[in-house]
Amino acid sequence: MGGHFLSDQIRTFASTGLFRVMNLRRYRKYSLSLIVAFLCCTVYAQGQMLILDQKLEPIEAASVTDESGTVWVSNGEGKVQIEKPGIFEVLIQHVSHQSKKVVWNSTKSLKVILEKRTQNLDQVVVEGFTDNDKLSKIAGGIAKISPKDLSRFDQYAVVSTVNTIPGVQFEQRAEASYRVSIRGSSIRSPFGVRNVKVYWNGIPFTEPGGNTFLNLLDLTNISDIEIIKGPAGSAYGAGNGGVIKLRSTDYASLSNATTFSSSIGSFGAFRSSVQTNLLKEKLSLTGKYAFQDVDGFRDHNETKRHVGEIDFLYFANEKKTYSASLLYSDFFYEIPGGLNPTQLEENRRQARPRSEPFNASIDHQFFVARVGQEYEISDRFISDFNAYYSSRNFENPFILDYKRDIEDGFGFRLELENDFRVLGRNSQLTYGTENQFAEVRAKNFGNVGGESDTLRFSDLLENRLSFWFLDAKLNLGQSTKLTVGASLNRLKYNINRLEDEINNSPGLVEKNFESVLSPRVALSHSWNEQFNTHFSISHGYSPPTTTEVRTNEGTLNLGLAPEIGINYELNLRGSLFQNRLSYDIAAFMFNLDESITTETDPQGVVLFRNSGQIDQQGLEASIQWVWLKNSSLNLSRLNSKLAYTYHDFEFKDFVDGGDDLSGNALTGTAPMVINLLTDIEFRNGFYANVTYRFSDRIPLNDQNTVFADEYHLVQTRLGYNFQNKGLEYEAFGGVNNVFDIDYSLGNDLNAFGQRYFQPSPGRNVYFGFKMKINH
Repeated sequence: MGGHFLSDQIRTFASTGLFRVMNLRRYRKYSLSLIVAFLCCTVYAQGQMLILDQKLEPIEAASVTDESGTVWVSNGEGKVQIEKPGIFEVLIQHVSHQSKKVVWNSTKSLKVILEKRTQNLDQVVVEGFTDNDKLSKIAGGIAKISPKDLSRFDQYAVVSTVNTIPGVQFEQRAEASYRVSIRGSSIRSPFGVRNVKVYWNGIPFTEPGGNTFLNLLDLTNISDIEIIKGPAGSAYGAGNGGVIKLRSTDYASLSNATTFSSSIGSFGAFRSSVQTNLLKEKLSLTGKYAFQDVDGFRDHNETKRHVGEIDFLYFANEKKTYSASLLYSDFFYEIPGGLNPTQLEENRRQARPRSEPFNASIDHQFFVARVGQEYEISDRFISDFNAYYSSRNFENPFILDYKRDIEDGFGFRLELENDFRVLGRNSQLTYGTENQFAEVRAKNFGNVGGESDTLRFSDLLENRLSFWFLDAKLNLGQSTKLTVGASLNRLKYNINRLEDEINNSPGLVEKNFESVLSPRVALSHSWNEQFNTHFSISHGYSPPTTTEVRTNEGTLNLGLAPEIGINYELNLRGSLFQNRLSYDIAAFMFNLDESITTETDPQGVVLFRNSGQIDQQGLEASIQWVWLKNSSLNLSRLNSKLAYTYHDFEFKDFVDGGDDLSGNALTGTAPMVINLLTDIEFRNGFYANVTYRFSDRIPLNDQNTVFADEYHLVQTRLGYNFQNKGLEYEAFGGVNNVFDIDYSLGNDLNAFGQRYFQPSPGRNVYFGFKMKINH
């Protein structure tokens, strides 16, 4: 279940006690035993190292080598007894993990966490649909972004990194204005992230109303990302786009260490951050702070963000672990708006007229507190519980109005796991529930010179979401696994219009969606260690969000129906040439009914409608080459990766007014996208990353009369890592959009007045420095 991240920590830390004999009264009359116990304590204090993996599980058979060539080896509990006195540097190595140098002080105990070596796709471990297994063993379109992947671009956002995943488009319409499209899911997102469920440290980061504010998070709040593409309702509730799971701390790089990072770049970009961790026998405490300020490529596009985070783990005993997180984000950014073709030709960097006079911007403060417990009730029964409380203030002056929201929310997710045997084989049952509630006090005003004016309407919204889920994994044979899962989803919106100065019709409206069962069936088979096949069928269900039911100008669109569809998917995963080449190929067909699309009225207000059926067929492939393996050359690493996306998405039976749009390509989706990545590392610390991206042209309206041009984009990053007296340093710099092309990572769809275009930055550079102090 979910990786059992904390329960794995319990077992590990329980094994790191000074010695297991704690009941001393039983041995008082045996002085010899007391002497032995005392000596054990002394040895631990003077020379014991504990070597763990990223899940804080012990690593057996790791070697520890000092400068003289003396070697020690970790036992089954991950412990290494080093009796050599003094302070000296050691190299820790393991066949399945990255090597690591640390400074050893014989008077102190030390915990070292090693990063998993994942030179090919077969070695990547993911949570998936509550599986927690190698990617090669799990059915479905799943991708993992590691901490190393996140560091191959500038540190201002995760946009470029996520865009290297086939089938996923992280759109940035302007600085800090994000959308996420997974297999075309952003068609109903004029702004923000919708139709995709996001989790952060085990709690839902997506509101029960269906909106997600990813721009509240800094890169310090994201250490790795896992993406499930397509419907994942059997475990994570409603949503046809998929699921994004974020984890905030990488213990392999931060345990018992403090890091400082700072960078500057073009267009007034500045970012600095500090992270620190204290890891002890019974607890872990992590603190983070980041600040970012960017003027932006376009006019009226400044962005400022302060983010603070505290994470706490307490390892109570072998069976139980408690955790807590606090996150606060203070975020402001200006909105330049879309340009028409004439404005784009005149000056790509200009803002939409009236954006600056009306102070089009977002001022957003967000706080969330999370608590959790993992409890290993027995060897076959584990529970994982997480609950949260959140509060946010949202202020959005725009050309058409002035919006203020105050929201309080809470929720929880309970996940239980039972191991059992069927037909003499081990199987697993994961089940539980997730519940969310939010109360939103929303007011819309007129906008006069960037200040709020007369109240137009005031609403009190109550959003309730709940679902029960069950996932059974049955081993039918040594190489075949059947997974059967389902969730029962419930959603209700109460919209109490307290004041209505537009239509003079206040009152309470309830939008209660019918309960929907979303099943999933998957069959996986391993033909050998190098070839695996998977087939799955999943039901997709995605109700309208509150911002689609309650639009900005005050209309309540109560007739909007949920999207429902069936996804068929075939996955091929494996490796060739002694694991030098690994591949992950997915072919899918998704038939979506009652799809939701956008339209814009003459005032520029975005409205939503059901547009019938959309047929989505596609092929997505990741292929990775390891050019060098165990090389004795100065060149220590040379890898390349190809990410290929082909999407054939089109409308079926879609009539807009008198126009039959059936057969038109799906708005906002490129038919083909190619990413080619190459990473080079030298033993002396130098490295280089080069990324090439091709995007096909993209239809920007349902009529397919306006397109964003295709583009070829090149990005580079160079850096140097070095160590000095226990300190680790990194200096880096890079160039985005090396050839200074005109392109966009996200445009406005179905925009009125041809204001489709949101141009991305031209050639820009950045430089940064990072320092790590090991405690």
